[in-house]
Amino acid sequence: MDSRTKDVLVVARHDDAIALRLRRALEDRGCRVEYVDGAAASRLFTIRVGSGSAEVNPSMPIFARASAWWLDQAPANCDEVFLRSEEYATFWAAAALCSAPVVNRPGRLGAVNRITSGPIARTLRLDSERALDEVYASGPELLEDGDNVWGEDANYISGPIASLTKKVPVRARTVSAQALYEIVAVVGGRAFPATVDPRTADLDLPARSIDLARRASVHFAAITWAVTDGGAVPVRLNADPDENDIFYSWGEVADALCEDLTQ
Repeated sequence: MDSRTKDVLVVARHDDAIALRLRRALEDRGCRVEYVDGAAASRLFTIRVGSGSAEVNPSMPIFARASAWWLDQAPANCDEVFLRSEEYATFWAAAALCSAPVVNRPGRLGAVNRITSGPIARTLRLDSERALDEVYASGPELLEDGDNVWGEDANYISGPIASLTKKVPVRARTVSAQALYEIVAVVGGRAFPATVDPRTADLDLPARSIDLARRASVHFAAITWAVTDGGAVPVRLNADPDENDIFYSWGEVADALCEDLTQ
């Protein structure tokens, strides 16, 4: 690929709704977009490492989604598994070292995906944020059932414990029947709440969401808050937002992403 003829690289699976929306938004603004999956993206880059320096060619803005590595079918043999690992490592290095804007740029430990209340507080050392206790199990059938016990399994399916598939690893917590939920989309230093509920501003959720994303080293995320009379607790930080996380403010989110990718 000639970097002079492409403005932004979107790396995602062919049917990724967010990536497709962003491609249209970029093209509507006159940008030229190369849209490829992870394997194809890895073959676009050359990385030269010198003494204390690294050069990535081409150096161009990148919007990366986890879906870029989803497969329609599992690798057929060990050679395919090895090749896919090499492709992932190459793209990881290129995205981490590229001097152009990257959303979301992977860190030394890889890309952030989704983290929930307990890990948010512990991993990010948020002494100021209250954490909700979570329980982890190899399947929902191992947990005590209850109307107020909800879980999210390894397939990112969430719901009451009794509704989840048996023998699929799950994390669960007790939910408050009185809790309401606010989702705040973050793009860099900008935040876009899902609602106009005055408690969102009263509890300073936009600024707190920006701070959470910054601590997690992610540029683009959707942060879900459980809001009760006692305050608000972050219950999920999703650095790979689904369409239903951000559809309410997609226009503003798209403007912010396009601005940051084309600056």
